[in-house]
Amino acid sequence: MGHVKLANYSLAYKRIKNAAFDGTGTRSTVLFFVAADVDAICAFRMWTSDCISYVVVPVAGMDDVRSEVKNMSSSIRSILMFNCGGLFNLEEYIELSEDITIYVLDSHRPVNLRNAFWNNEIIVFHENDLDKELVVEKEAIIFTEENEYEHLNGRRNESDDDDIEEGDEDEDEDDYDEDNDRRRRRRTGIDSEVAPSKLNRQWKESRAVIIDYMSKGSHYGTSISNQTYMMATQLDRTSVDLLWLAIVGLTSQYLCEQIGHKTYLDGVQIYKDESERLAPGDRRPRTGANQDSNLTTTINSPDDGVIQCTDEYRFMMVRHWSLYESMYHSNYVASRLGIWREPGRKKLLAMLAKMGFSLEECNQVFAHMSIDLKKILKERIEFVAPEYGLHEVLYTSFTRSYGFRGLMSAGDVVHSVTSLLESSPASLVALGHRPEWTADDSHLTNTTAEQSEGQEGNEDSAPSWWHANFYRACDSLDSGGGEGDQLRQGLRLCMKFQQAIVRQSIAIIEKQVIITLSTCRVATLKDGPDLPVFWNPLTLAKLAQFLIYAIREYGSTKHGHRPIPLVVAVLKEETQTFVVTGTNGSPVIGEVISNKFSVVFEKISYNEKIPVKYLGFDKSVIEIDRDDLEAFIRSIGRYMR
Repeated sequence: MGHVKLANYSLAYKRIKNAAFDGTGTRSTVLFFVAADVDAICAFRMWTSDCISYVVVPVAGMDDVRSEVKNMSSSIRSILMFNCGGLFNLEEYIELSEDITIYVLDSHRPVNLRNAFWNNEIIVFHENDLDKELVVEKEAIIFTEENEYEHLNGRRNESDDDDIEEGDEDEDEDDYDEDNDRRRRRRTGIDSEVAPSKLNRQWKESRAVIIDYMSKGSHYGTSISNQTYMMATQLDRTSVDLLWLAIVGLTSQYLCEQIGHKTYLDGVQIYKDESERLAPGDRRPRTGANQDSNLTTTINSPDDGVIQCTDEYRFMMVRHWSLYESMYHSNYVASRLGIWREPGRKKLLAMLAKMGFSLEECNQVFAHMSIDLKKILKERIEFVAPEYGLHEVLYTSFTRSYGFRGLMSAGDVVHSVTSLLESSPASLVALGHRPEWTADDSHLTNTTAEQSEGQEGNEDSAPSWWHANFYRACDSLDSGGGEGDQLRQGLRLCMKFQQAIVRQSIAIIEKQVIITLSTCRVATLKDGPDLPVFWNPLTLAKLAQFLIYAIREYGSTKHGHRPIPLVVAVLKEETQTFVVTGTNGSPVIGEVISNKFSVVFEKISYNEKIPVKYLGFDKSVIEIDRDDLEAFIRSIGRYMR
């Protein structure tokens, strides 16, 4: 089968469900591998709404996948991979079997061609028809795989002496591994009379097509929660809860700048129509003064749960923070005003004063502000903001009622769930923060103690806190916010993380840590109290995103409308390694371009023989030895084009 387009998702779902039962009626199990990101968790929650027996395994990288499949139950018939594995050749990590089918639901692009077109045991979900979208690439991967043995054999024979004995040839062929044997068995028929030289030339041309396709850089397709919701629509199983999960997944892509503004608005329009369709008659989205006030919509009942399309501010969690803190710590406002300088901070105060808001009022938690001020906030901001260069202070999004506890925007949920995922013991110690849930979690205390003693065993204990975080993040997506309202606990934690991000970004800019090379900018962090916060790929990505915003507004403009390549490396003292991420930031808000660093890092590692460890499932985030960093950074210029 190889791959399935969006229109046929329901058929693939029924195949998975049917495989969960054998001929005797005995139930088998579906294995879910779920990546550590909001979109993947939302999609996972949507898939488990049906009565399918499953086992879920949170995975932080392909090494986790490799180790988990070795111990999986014999009852497994289907493996589903959510936002993991799409970029990798899964045959290298999972032993393929005719008894088990692997389904890849991953928004990472480009898709791995061997997964999509070569291995029948792997089925790739894709929003488009790959047979039509990748015609040339499909022919190229099939040709190279079918002729791999012949190409290698011809290359070896050309390098051998003319007087090689027949027996030596036979012995040489016996050295090929089982993978080459399998290729020969799966060939669809090759003209044996084709000259080796012509075959090699065609093989190299096909290989060049594949390399060109994979070298375009990493980007993202339709969120997998959106794809899952479309599948639920085909199955006629949509609900308000599933719609909210799809909205959160889409919003996470937008806030992380994985998709452009136009793609986001297309999704918003679909979900706006769906929210109106699914809302009961007495709970239709309300109009009038309450809706215009934007942040103060009244609640009908404790179990309202209604979803509304609203205009949201590009401020961080404004409903749950003070107005001043929310604006000061938002990427958009902070970068436009330049809050890392005194004049920038004065601009923010002047803007609030011009709006007619006192500093005392703006420093209160938003819920405690005057109702009259809340009602005029949108009008005042729209009038004053353009004067300070804030022309895009609003964007279209959604809110959902959480009963008498008030409204929660989709952006709030994204920030909360992300913070629950990224809160390692080391980062919590660095932030001086102890969330409510850690009181009874002995494994977190033990891990923190090990870290403080400088033991290296914390790598083995990492899965305990990481898995615990994963399940809390899943629970927080319940309509009630999870046990003990974990959703709001995550919001409080997010405030600490965002403060650290802004604090570290200001330090980087003030100390001029960023150096400009011929092809990119590089920021290397080797000390500071907040260093452990950025060992997590999620937090490091947010730091890089904030710096991109700052460079976009205040960096050099001599290159005009061109990408902003940035590499950020953070020292991890315990292991004497650097966590490194690279991003091709777009020079314009709302535009997204492919990230070339995923390809560059892979090439440097292979060609320069520098070992790297991929963190997560995007190849632009790696961990390398401390001694290799200088050579690695130096090599970037040779591979960036």
